[in-house]
Amino acid sequence: MTAKDVIPQEIFEHDFIALFKRSSHPREQMRYLAFSHLQDGKTPREVAAIIRTTRNTVYRWLRNFQLKGLEGLREQPGRGKKPLIPDSKRDAFRKAVEELQAERSGGAITGKDVLRLMEEKYGVKCTLRSAYNHLKRASLVWITARSRHPNADLEQQEALKKTFDKK
Repeated sequence: MTAKDVIPQEIFEHDFIALFKRSSHPREQMRYLAFSHLQDGKTPREVAAIIRTTRNTVYRWLRNFQLKGLEGLREQPGRGKKPLIPDSKRDAFRKAVEELQAERSGGAITGKDVLRLMEEKYGVKCTLRSAYNHLKRASLVWITARSRHPNADLEQQEALKKTFDKK
């Protein structure tokens, strides 16, 4: 069986350069670039040498394309570790953190407070870094100024600012 027999005729129905330009994922871009070379008549071995991968990888991409079409070349979800608090509970987590902050009479909540909340409400025991990652995923990352004491007199502070003489 020659290399020309392996290449399916369906690849000539797509504009892989346009797909390459539209894709934002680097691995997808590499696959589209490889298929554009295959359209130009290069063998899978030549394509593997051009894009610096193994020929088996190019053959695997071809097999996926034959089975699933363009969807077989797209990056599939599921890579990496899953979040400890699933996406379905992200809004509830966000609301719980906001309620925790609202209950606080002075100052902002800390990462340790979030850890405690995660363990009590969701049964998740994790590191401080993971807690911050979950806050970021829930769009709850903020930088605050120095917190105000609950008994602070704001009017008196403003009056002091007006009368303070800089030297």
